[in-house]
Amino acid sequence: MYQQETAFSGPDTWRETMEQKLMGHTGAACEDAVVDMSPDKSVLILLKHCRDMKQQETRLRLITLFLLLGCTALFIFTLCANSRQHGNSGFSGQGNPAEHSLAYSKQECSPTETAQNEFQSVRNDLRSVFENNVDDKTYMKWQSVIGENYSEKDRAVVIPVTGFYFVYVRFALRCHDDDEGFKTFSVQLHRLPFGYNDNVSLADSRDSIKCPSERYRTVFVGQLFELEEEDQVKVSLREGYKLIASSSFGIFRV
Repeated sequence: MYQQETAFSGPDTWRETMEQKLMGHTGAACEDAVVDMSPDKSVLILLKHCRDMKQQETRLRLITLFLLLGCTALFIFTLCANSRQHGNSGFSGQGNPAEHSLAYSKQECSPTETAQNEFQSVRNDLRSVFENNVDDKTYMKWQSVIGENYSEKDRAVVIPVTGFYFVYVRFALRCHDDDEGFKTFSVQLHRLPFGYNDNVSLADSRDSIKCPSERYRTVFVGQLFELEEEDQVKVSLREGYKLIASSSFGIFRV
């Protein structure tokens, strides 16, 4: 009687029975899932994930290191190949390596040697040459001690290169036994520009010596001038030629 009553009960009773069964199965499944996902298992999963990421990062670092080493080796190999190629090309021309080396050294040293030669070529030091029966107002005659730019015909130093030059002239004066009173001495530095016929005065000096009480006196004239190529520089004596005991004349490029 009970089974028949349950089987043939109304639709509402059957639906309630099915809902209770479904709810019972769902609750049991959720409880199983919660039990399966325990805290220890979550920590293990997290640790495994971190370990995998660290291994991947280590692999990436190793790959990057290998790439850098490869690029460095390639760069060094390229440099060595280029240097070897240039070294071989330096001796690939005609002549032996010693000739090439000598030519290269000459080429490298030529500017310095040229500058030194120019400096030496414009350095002049001269000593006076005394002449008999010479009146005042004359150009001094010199003998070259250093340098080759002195023109005996013009009695002048010829400037080979345009530039700044220091020009000087020094006189040692003395009184003779028969000299009395003040004796005057006068000298000028003259420049004759290239292509001109008139001399230009560069410097002028005047002095006097009292004879016989003052036996010796020194007169010096020196100054820096800008001179051009082929200019002539000479010493013009105006007065007091017989008072000269010795003299020197010099010019050099600065």
